Amino acid sequence: MFDHTMSQPRDRIIDSALRLFYEQGYLATGINQIISESQVAKATFYNHFASKENLCVAYLQARHVIWMEWLVNSVESYKSVAERILAVFSFLRKWMVSCNFRGCAFLNIASEVPSLNSKIRTEAIKHKDDLRLYIKQMVALLKNAREGDRQINIEADTDKVYVLIEGAIVASQNYGQVWPIEAAQNAVRNLLNI
Repeated sequence: MFDHTMSQPRDRIIDSALRLFYEQGYLATGINQIISESQVAKATFYNHFASKENLCVAYLQARHVIWMEWLVNSVESYKSVAERILAVFSFLRKWMVSCNFRGCAFLNIASEVPSLNSKIRTEAIKHKDDLRLYIKQMVALLKNAREGDRQINIEADTDKVYVLIEGAIVASQNYGQVWPIEAAQNAVRNLLNI
């Protein structure tokens, strides 16, 4: 558990949001609950965050850093780029089981905030863009490792792998099982011939 006695108020607020928004959902979590669990005064909360939306943006930014570090640290421990691409799915399996199939914080928030023009949706899209870029870098490395393999189209294959990852996350969350992740991993193995 987070030690509230050793941290700054803003950090405590974000830490509470990291847990509550993910576990309960954005709309179901009230500002008063966050204030109470953060052990800050209402004035202190509003000094750091002018609105719940602003807190949600900070939450998503913090969650992005945490999640991408989890992913990269897990994947980069493998030697070959082919192993790293497939390791994304091993990571997804471990993550989904460890979060009890709660799923992607960004997709969960996006489903609660339908406006495509909100600051919250902009943060969710930034996260997904960074994930797609990470995949694209690995697909490009795979093509280069095969000395310009003409079978690999970096843009098109990146899009396919990305959609398989997203679909695996959503289906795994929906079913509360890992078989969608395994199916997506097999599809990527066939797609990229790895």
